[in-house]
Amino acid sequence: MLRSIRSLCVLTALALATPTLVLAQVPASPVLQASTTGQTVSASWTAVPGATSYRVEAGVTPSLMLAGYEIGPLTSFSIQAPQGSYYLRVLARNGNGVSAPSNVVGIVVQSVVAPPPPPTGLSVSVNGSSVTFSAQLPNVPLTGLLLVAGASPGAAQAVLPLAVSGQNTVNNVPPGVYYGRLVALNAGGQSAPSNEVQIVVNAVTCSAPAVPTLSAQVNGVGVVLSWSAVPGAVGYRLTAATSPGGAPFLSQTLSAATTAVANPNTPAGTYYVRVTAGNACGLQSTSAETTVTVTPPPPGTSPRTPNPPAGQQLPLPNREAVAQEIARAYPADLRNSCVEQGGNNTWLFRLVQRLRQEDSRWGLNWKRGRIGDMSQDVVTYNWGSEPDESTRQIYVLDVIVGHCGGNPGAFWLNQTGVGGADARWTLQPYTQAGFPR
Repeated sequence: MLRSIRSLCVLTALALATPTLVLAQVPASPVLQASTTGQTVSASWTAVPGATSYRVEAGVTPSLMLAGYEIGPLTSFSIQAPQGSYYLRVLARNGNGVSAPSNVVGIVVQSVVAPPPPPTGLSVSVNGSSVTFSAQLPNVPLTGLLLVAGASPGAAQAVLPLAVSGQNTVNNVPPGVYYGRLVALNAGGQSAPSNEVQIVVNAVTCSAPAVPTLSAQVNGVGVVLSWSAVPGAVGYRLTAATSPGGAPFLSQTLSAATTAVANPNTPAGTYYVRVTAGNACGLQSTSAETTVTVTPPPPGTSPRTPNPPAGQQLPLPNREAVAQEIARAYPADLRNSCVEQGGNNTWLFRLVQRLRQEDSRWGLNWKRGRIGDMSQDVVTYNWGSEPDESTRQIYVLDVIVGHCGGNPGAFWLNQTGVGGADARWTLQPYTQAGFPR
């Protein structure tokens, strides 16, 4: 008997010490309620045990949800909506996953604003797999524009938001025959559809894109990489390795509109860089490998104002007297400073050379940030703590009045913020012309 009691105690202790297996569970589905007051849509739902956040989804049919809103841990939601009929549902989320959708609630939003008239004169052009839609939009304020399309006339198998513009392009459209029309939106709801157009997208026979030509410019620790634009490219990939043909430590995807990148603070070293162009068919062509060697300039090359305290910027130095001094010393160079009329930038480079004898923060400007397009009558000053080359933390100074006129003169006008938001500091044209750092 004593032995039986002892065995029972041992089994009980083992049972208590054995961990219970708990299966990780996603939250249960919330229960949704929604109402409207004017154009305000309000929704609330039951709190779900274990849920850490919620997502509200809205659509124009019970099954076609076109918009989603992450609500966090809140259990209520409100939004202003244009006139129309909508359907809402909510999902709960935790670290284990997302719940099944809640019940779907239909709502109707009324507005005193009339819906807009429909777009008119819809036409379409197709270039490969890119389809461009052009139309005359109604002359009233709009909040949105939708492309409604299907595989047969009048069908609405896809609804695609477009920019509120008279022309929109949709890329990567699969081959096929489609029918589309536009619908305009405002606070009063949606317009009637525009005229319908047929869209025929043929299968595209692709060849690899042309091979881009990559070049590099190095100025101290500033590196600018640029390449030729490739017709038909939908994007580029820039890669860099630390050995010839080696595995890249950097791989950067860029848009088709980008054909240059700048890094104003590149670590010292030798890099092996390639750029790859890709087209809509997924075919690629890669440039030859370009070697880039970065060697920081020796300290003390020219004097430099110390960096500003964190969160501050240096004040703009006034060097109008210096500009006047260089104008008096080199009047012929100033009169010959218009490149469009056969002149050159010698006078501007002389001014920068003189300014840099006082402070190496002075430099030139890539006009509107376009690398390779130097402003011919502008100098810049790096007011921040970033390295100089390609920084946007600059003051922009116009230093030639009447430039390209019959009697140019020295000038000193702060143009920062007047087209200067996209400016970039550079010294590359100056050094390439043989002037000292």
